[in-house]
Amino acid sequence: MPATPGVPGAPGAPAPAGAVQHGVAAAASPGAEGARRVLAVLQAFSPQHHTLTARDLAESTGIPLPSMYRYIALLRETGLLVGDDRGAYHLSARLISLARAAEASESIIEIADPVMRALMSECGETVILVRLIGRVPVCVHRVESAHHMRATFEPGQPLPLERGASGRVLLAGLGAQQRRDYLASLAQLDPEAFARVEQAVADTAERGWAVSEEEIDRGVWAASAAVTDGRATMAALTVPSPLVRAPVELQDRLLAQVRAAARQIGDLLRDAGRP
Repeated sequence: MPATPGVPGAPGAPAPAGAVQHGVAAAASPGAEGARRVLAVLQAFSPQHHTLTARDLAESTGIPLPSMYRYIALLRETGLLVGDDRGAYHLSARLISLARAAEASESIIEIADPVMRALMSECGETVILVRLIGRVPVCVHRVESAHHMRATFEPGQPLPLERGASGRVLLAGLGAQQRRDYLASLAQLDPEAFARVEQAVADTAERGWAVSEEEIDRGVWAASAAVTDGRATMAALTVPSPLVRAPVELQDRLLAQVRAAARQIGDLLRDAGRP
């Protein structure tokens, strides 16, 4: 079985994860809008961008600079943000406990972890578990390989919805109308790209897996399979591998290993009777 090509478009040109804004926000009260903005400030930080200035935050969130200073003051007052004497800010250690609480609540991680570790040992590559959270694919768990050169995805890291194997698997688990809602912005900005994504997602829905090549990071091939509880797609189990270790002749074997592990996690979820 030949490896399935990725979605045509602009492979190898990384863009910020979650770059496409999906759907239209419902009208909200000023208080709700303020809360959304505070959350946007927190979500602007990442392992790659862990220290940001007020101007950085304003540019990345679209919040006007004067308003940004107010949100920064609020977050510093609550102890969630720490500033230095150079006008740069980073998340405080108080958020570590929140991250641990979020991870502990993900019962699927407890079930998936042993299978992911076995898969990592079998294929020798990093294994990640990706869930759709707030319309954004998010890496919720990772078992890292021992290779010095490897694809790196941090727990909590958002991934693109419209590119990559994980995003396609998660989109494929949605209903047709919900998929169109999620990709509404892409449909408006680039109808041809939307049509390509829609066709690729439809193909993924039929088979339950997807592969991608250099759609998010250069030099990386990925295989992803749906983890289902018998009713719905709960997550995407994904192995991203440097192309130098995933030549075409080995891709089918790696994909088969990922699919088998995803089925095993799904069976365990059904046996446990919980998501």
